[in-house]
Amino acid sequence: MIEQRNGVATIRLNPNDNVVVAVAALAGGTELVAEGVTTRSAIPFGHKVSTKPIARGEAVRKYGQVVGVATEGIASGEHVHVHNLAFSDLREAANAAPAFEAHERPRTFLGYKRANGKVATRNYICILTSVNCSATVARHIAEAAERSGLLKDYPNVDGVVAITHHSGCGMAVKGEGYDLLSRTLWGTACNPNFAAILLVGLGCEVIQLARFKQEYGITDDAHFQSFTIQDTGGTKRAIAEGLERLRAMLPVVNAFQRRRQPASELVIGLQCGGSDGWSGITANPALGNASDRLVSLGGTVLLSKTPEIYGAEHLLYARAQSPALVEKLRARIIWW
Repeated sequence: MIEQRNGVATIRLNPNDNVVVAVAALAGGTELVAEGVTTRSAIPFGHKVSTKPIARGEAVRKYGQVVGVATEGIASGEHVHVHNLAFSDLREAANAAPAFEAHERPRTFLGYKRANGKVATRNYICILTSVNCSATVARHIAEAAERSGLLKDYPNVDGVVAITHHSGCGMAVKGEGYDLLSRTLWGTACNPNFAAILLVGLGCEVIQLARFKQEYGITDDAHFQSFTIQDTGGTKRAIAEGLERLRAMLPVVNAFQRRRQPASELVIGLQCGGSDGWSGITANPALGNASDRLVSLGGTVLLSKTPEIYGAEHLLYARAQSPALVEKLRARIIWW
């Protein structure tokens, strides 16, 4: 609920909250008519103002959830911020939101069905690098393909993209670092949005192309090609070689066409782009609503950043499908 009186606005996010949010900077002595309180001091834009007395140690509620406890007594109309609010382990499971149960009508989207059954929303060729040393060559190949007009005769190809990284050189031949990089490269190559992969190495890196392909059962074919800069004869020749490989791949990738696919095939990844005081008021509810609706259609939504979950993990526990899943998530939170 937004209170708007004489250009002054606050937002009440939940009937059980004991704070509201200032939509505009509020001067001291501003009357919040709907809340029946008057600000005791200036309240900055986006900050919290108490709507009732809050005792020391008492929970401060926003979004209908505990966001911390008062470190001192807070009077009605007072600014609530880090000077009188501290993080708390207090959680209120009773306020946990139930899983979204709206009955969405069946939905479809235009996607690309891959041979392994996965469905893509894009039809790209990916130039993947096994080591940071081949990143420049990979980027030059992708840029040359786009700039030269190589794609103009292939309308179903959405583009050529270089996926590079800063690792792979001077690292151990086994262990966590090697496993993480290898697994990430394989996971990237398996993204259904990539209809074909061109893997470019330097030649002397830890993740040798032959070993990588053997570990994951890969053989070069129309959808997967690989070479090293050293075997090709340097940067200039490697770029030319990459363009030749792309010319062979383009007709194969162009053969894919968009077809109607069920929404249950969609997999969406969520990523924090930079939190501020409005994330939970604007972006997060919109993404949450869209995510719930997609899940109700059988789709998948991924949120993998543990720091973004901490403090609201009890809401996820309440939505878990089984006690075993709750314990798995709890163990991850404790580990973090």
